[in-house]
Amino acid sequence: MDVSERAAYADSMNVKNVHQMQSQLRRMRLIHAAFVLAMPLLVWITQSVCGYGCSDWTLWHWAMAGLALWAVFGGFQIRGRAIHRSEEALARDASDPKALRRWQAGQIIGMAFGETIVFYGVVVRMVLRGTLWQAIPFYAVGLFLLLVWTPRMPATFARN
Repeated sequence: MDVSERAAYADSMNVKNVHQMQSQLRRMRLIHAAFVLAMPLLVWITQSVCGYGCSDWTLWHWAMAGLALWAVFGGFQIRGRAIHRSEEALARDASDPKALRRWQAGQIIGMAFGETIVFYGVVVRMVLRGTLWQAIPFYAVGLFLLLVWTPRMPATFARN
């Protein structure tokens, strides 16, 4: 293989890798949209089912707040570690399927942690019979994290 054939082969592999990554990114954004659209649906269902709640903060309410805080820190830690490792591997070799799966897993983990915080708000509202004002911080933080953790193309994706 001469130099021009190698360059043509590398370009064809680069195009294939970029298309594969874009395909995975579209899939992750579709899953992300499902997570984001599920949130207003959950809030609507909870508001439809629950009547007026009690505005007293019990130990269980504080436990839900603690679990939500743990989910925020856990989401940043676990998602960040998985995505950082996968981006490093993809920068070295864009065709690494293990790195691509790790990137996908990191994205899904982040979305799951964000949605978990929304579910804690649902628990506060439905199970603990809290008010809407007690559940809104959970909904807001969950939505904020879902928007912050929107799947994006890795910045260090190998172009050669």
